[in-house]
Amino acid sequence: MTDETYRVLIVEDEPDINNLLAEVLAAYGLEVIQAFTGEDALRLIEKHRPDAVLLDLMLPGLSGYGICRQLKAARATRAIPVLILTALDRSEDRQQAYETGADDYLTKPFSPEGLVARLKDTIERSREAARPAAHVSMAFALEASVAGLKAVSALVTALYCQTALEGETVEALRSGLLRLAAAASDWAAGHTGAPPATLLFDLDGERAAFRFEPAGEDGVAFVNEHLQAQALVPSEFTDAGAIDRQTRDGQAVVMEKALPPQENAERGTRPATA
Repeated sequence: MTDETYRVLIVEDEPDINNLLAEVLAAYGLEVIQAFTGEDALRLIEKHRPDAVLLDLMLPGLSGYGICRQLKAARATRAIPVLILTALDRSEDRQQAYETGADDYLTKPFSPEGLVARLKDTIERSREAARPAAHVSMAFALEASVAGLKAVSALVTALYCQTALEGETVEALRSGLLRLAAAASDWAAGHTGAPPATLLFDLDGERAAFRFEPAGEDGVAFVNEHLQAQALVPSEFTDAGAIDRQTRDGQAVVMEKALPPQENAERGTRPATA
């Protein structure tokens, strides 16, 4: 890990907890900014551009989910890592956090050493993902697990950071991929229990390609039902201009989107409505 001093925004409405977190992070050499409401958090993020956000979910007014959703739906703030620190420990809480784009999730109580280590690791991974690259490639099982949702989030970060696609286009892709992941998990629960398809994502300077490969005969049925051109998600992709064409390569479905020149990239923050 680098010895660089990181700036971390703490978003926690309980003053005692917020101050305790600030003392812990400062003791480990991190620069701290404190916010006690979601609205203050967004204002401070715009002003200071922190290296990471340490975010409670249960806040008055704008919730932690809403803050994360806004940050992750804007090119200017997409690469700022969000680490959730909350008392909520249900699987559905974790899933919702990762669906909104959270980079990591910790529950209270926490160990100071573990918290700082996770923060630094999350910052460095996010910077690596945002670093300009001529080619990005990833493959992952299509499912609504923590691993699957993190993979979708990483894919969306690549689209925001490495392309000039409009935010609306990227958000349409994100929404559709999350819908497919949920459908794949439901399908698996009613069949073999294993993810029915794998997504291979390939991004270069000219195009983004999404290749959905079935996993076994059960996966073939899933792909045929959910990824035919007239099915719900592919139709939504086409209607939103998120893909230019869809083809079949054997039993796999391939969707492609031509990329606009990088000089057309959005400037500034265009947060989505929470």
